[in-house]
Amino acid sequence: MPYIKSIKTVCSLAIVAATLGGCVTVANQDKINTGTFRQLEEDRNMVLLETPEYEGTTPTRVTYNDRRLIEEYTLYRSQKGQAEVLYAQVSRHHRGDTALNFQKLIADSLRMWRFNQDKTLKLGETFLVKNAVAEFWVQPYRQVETGRECAGFSATWDTRPNDRQLRPAKALFGYHCAPKGTSFGPNDAQKFMQTMQIRGVTVPLKIETVYQMNKDEAPPPAKDVQRTYLVLAQDGGGGGIAGMPQFPLLIAAPFTDFDGPCSDC
Repeated sequence: MPYIKSIKTVCSLAIVAATLGGCVTVANQDKINTGTFRQLEEDRNMVLLETPEYEGTTPTRVTYNDRRLIEEYTLYRSQKGQAEVLYAQVSRHHRGDTALNFQKLIADSLRMWRFNQDKTLKLGETFLVKNAVAEFWVQPYRQVETGRECAGFSATWDTRPNDRQLRPAKALFGYHCAPKGTSFGPNDAQKFMQTMQIRGVTVPLKIETVYQMNKDEAPPPAKDVQRTYLVLAQDGGGGGIAGMPQFPLLIAAPFTDFDGPCSDC
């Protein structure tokens, strides 16, 4: 779907939601005030799937950030499948006092995606795959009602050594589903995971001049525009079932490595 058409669709959803209390609940409306929602240039986003299934497609992306946390929702969709990914990391300014509070099993995280909700999921055996990003747990599954073969995946890394619970600073989870009638087994899932890239981890960040690095960050979009982005991430735009109703997860967890109150929490 072209970007402008997608935005018009999402704006309509936002208007309907505001009027009828539909896809954006009061709790989700409150999330507008917790941080900033953006759609960044493609070379500034984090998650990259360099796989033939999505070659030549432009993913739908929404980024959320506050002073402690960055979250990125990504939707890849083509005639060869659909994948959704949630990537989260602690802001670089709070790596010494903040971790991520995310410890869900794949079976639980799969239910966070609208694509899998109200479906019967037949889960396969979980196995480990190490790629250039991290060590991922991968679990094949099948949507019983649709017959689509899929795989969920999840990883956390960059453990905070000063956090007494040893929680991570980075987390990524999601799924990929092949079209109905297309086989997608454990070997396919393993190959798929090797295509996962993270900008700044396995792919270089965009090179900037000193002038660009010292510029003030662009002002946040207007709240109505940010609300449109929020609906886009929660509903996944047009063209099929997608989105994460709980986005953003707001999983930043301040910690202290001493006994006493935490400063600047």
